[in-house]
Amino acid sequence: MHFKWLIFNLMFISIILTSVSAQPQIVQTLITMEEAISRALKINNQVKASEYAVKRANWNKKNAWTQILPVISLNTQYTWIDDSTFALRDFSRYFQDPSLPFRIQQTVFQSSFFTYFNLSVPIFNLVLINRISRANIGEEMAEDLNESARRAIMFQVISGYLNVLKRKDIYSLQKEYLELSRLNYEKAERLYEAGRYSKTDALRWKVDYQQQQSVVTTSQSNLRSGRIVLSRLLNAKQGEFFEVENRISSGLLEESERLLQLGDMELLALIQMDDEKLMELNADLSAAKKNENLSLSAYRNTYNNYLPVVDLSYSYGWQENSTINLDSYSPKTLMVNFRMPIFTSFQSYTQLKSSYYEYRESQENFYDKLLNLRYILTETVNKLINLKTQKELSRISLEFNERNYRIVEKQREKGLVSNIDFVDAKVNLQNANLDDISNYYDFITGMVELYYLLGKLQDILE
Repeated sequence: MHFKWLIFNLMFISIILTSVSAQPQIVQTLITMEEAISRALKINNQVKASEYAVKRANWNKKNAWTQILPVISLNTQYTWIDDSTFALRDFSRYFQDPSLPFRIQQTVFQSSFFTYFNLSVPIFNLVLINRISRANIGEEMAEDLNESARRAIMFQVISGYLNVLKRKDIYSLQKEYLELSRLNYEKAERLYEAGRYSKTDALRWKVDYQQQQSVVTTSQSNLRSGRIVLSRLLNAKQGEFFEVENRISSGLLEESERLLQLGDMELLALIQMDDEKLMELNADLSAAKKNENLSLSAYRNTYNNYLPVVDLSYSYGWQENSTINLDSYSPKTLMVNFRMPIFTSFQSYTQLKSSYYEYRESQENFYDKLLNLRYILTETVNKLINLKTQKELSRISLEFNERNYRIVEKQREKGLVSNIDFVDAKVNLQNANLDDISNYYDFITGMVELYYLLGKLQDILE
């Protein structure tokens, strides 16, 4: 009996251990902002895809160059004809009389093989030459898109990292107020039971405690969502969890302090530049310009369909006979082919018009992107100006509400103010703290967005 009970316990423990080991293991990794950026630039799918696009464009350029080089091919063809066709084509059989002073060699076979080398060289073909130009532009555009993807991921990682830090600070602050609300609620309950508080006063503190619990739950959810976004950018594996270090890159802090010292007009002057300078700084805009140039090159290339094409072809082969073996007779052929399109059923014309409107479409898209970038830059600077003012206001408001809360707290202990006034002072202080935290992180995030749009994000990180 005891043996069966022992076996049962062992099986039960084994099942428990198996179920525990089957649970996905959660790995928590502490990561700095610099490490997060480095990781994203190495393994993020968008960055890796853009790098492959650059390699593909490079091979496309090499392929375009090979189109104007000679091509040598070895060709062997086998032909079989039926009996009636063979009888009609083989004239040598009529001259097989031994008494004739001459003999005609057989040139037609029912089963025949023909082997030859062929050399083909384009002499004049502007379509192929233009293809090289387009491949060069395509490679430059791919490089710009790759740089744009890297900068975009870098911006998203920094913004996500700052958002997690902001949510952590807010969550920590909300938990502190939750603990304070709990203490005040328990104190109110004791005073109510002692007959020193009314039912309304006790319920007021209970409501405040319940509200703070809801706020903490919301803050915790926001923090969890922020971490999920950052983990996605870092290509986190199943069960991998990142805990961010409570530190911002020194370059970002120094630059944000510098911008805080600038006036409104000095901030606006940061985005005053001509189109060429803006294209030089912003990789995405530069890629859009390259796309316009690419479509312009394709449009010009369609005019080449009206021009002649000259090719050179040289053939070295062996006489066609009934065996695959090469004979001693080797005919050589040199041919220059001149092809001039006369009428193509409007194929070239319709292609020309299509390419033209494709070029105009890319041109309009480029100018729209340019104007949109200038609009976003202006809005970003205006946001920084507003945040700079709000940051100064929130600092003064926080100082005021901290002083006011301490005063109201002392007056409440003396019975000079009501519970409602004290709760209002506490809520005002809480909101002032939240505004100060939000303005602090929002200003740095706005600065990061500005330098990302200007293509200078790497500079302030270094």
